[in-house]
Amino acid sequence: MDANSVTAISATAIAVASLFVSIAETRASRKHNHHSVRPLLSFDCFRSTGGPAGIRIRNSGLGPAIIRSTTFYLDGNEVGPWEKPVVDPLRDTFTRWPNFTTLRQERPIPVGQEIVIFGVDEYDLVRDAELWETITERIRIQVRYESVYGNERYETSFEGSPRHQK
Repeated sequence: MDANSVTAISATAIAVASLFVSIAETRASRKHNHHSVRPLLSFDCFRSTGGPAGIRIRNSGLGPAIIRSTTFYLDGNEVGPWEKPVVDPLRDTFTRWPNFTTLRQERPIPVGQEIVIFGVDEYDLVRDAELWETITERIRIQVRYESVYGNERYETSFEGSPRHQK
């Protein structure tokens, strides 16, 4: 084997190694970019006498959350998606109609956005006691969502306030 053959084999080996390093770096970069836009949805319930009370959802992640599906449960029974025709019968049971925001499929929730999905603007301890009991003990909401990349199947759920659950 002469010097030219050794040089050619060495150059080919270096090129192949460089290709593998490049592929690994590209994969790591894609993975990093994917994680850098991961949404993180969370629910909570809140109330303030004379102020707002209800259920809210917020995106505390690094990228927008795209709603894929929602499921609303009342007293442990599945009612349907968190949409107006499904939730309005529940709203009709209260003396004062609570505010409502739908969580429609394909709806994006931007980073940092907080949405009150069910509640009242001015909570009254006596008048809205049944509403608060419903929020903390009867309602459960499950949301499946994704980032802009899609196919992650993230989930979050609301199950009332743990200290008030039976």
